[in-house]
Amino acid sequence: MSTPKNIKRIMIIDDDKDITNLFSIFLEYNGYIVNAYNNPVEGFNNFGKNSYDLIILDLKMPKMDGMTLYQKIKEIDNNVIICFTTADINYIEDLRKGIIDIEKFVLYKPVLLKDLKNKIDWLLSRH
Repeated sequence: MSTPKNIKRIMIIDDDKDITNLFSIFLEYNGYIVNAYNNPVEGFNNFGKNSYDLIILDLKMPKMDGMTLYQKIKEIDNNVIICFTTADINYIEDLRKGIIDIEKFVLYKPVLLKDLKNKIDWLLSRH
């Protein structure tokens, strides 16, 4: 079964189940198709080239940190948009070394749902 081209697919990878549940419900309500994972390894194992338009990726997770996962995902699909989430600004400092304009791709926790929607809409409209 294929997805209509105008419906965007989003993957959420965050070890906090409350966040993945809240984001999933909110984004599905707003017309997106969402798959959420609390285990970064499981999320990566379910990722494929051209399968998602955008990934919401937590930076600080057990088993595999978000930066490592980001690099692995980009090896498979360099075109997928990644939106990082973090409560720790120190993680962003590391990303600044490798990603130009990183602030455009970050949501700081706690995330307001209106900010989540605005960021995703903006990212998807620009890329």
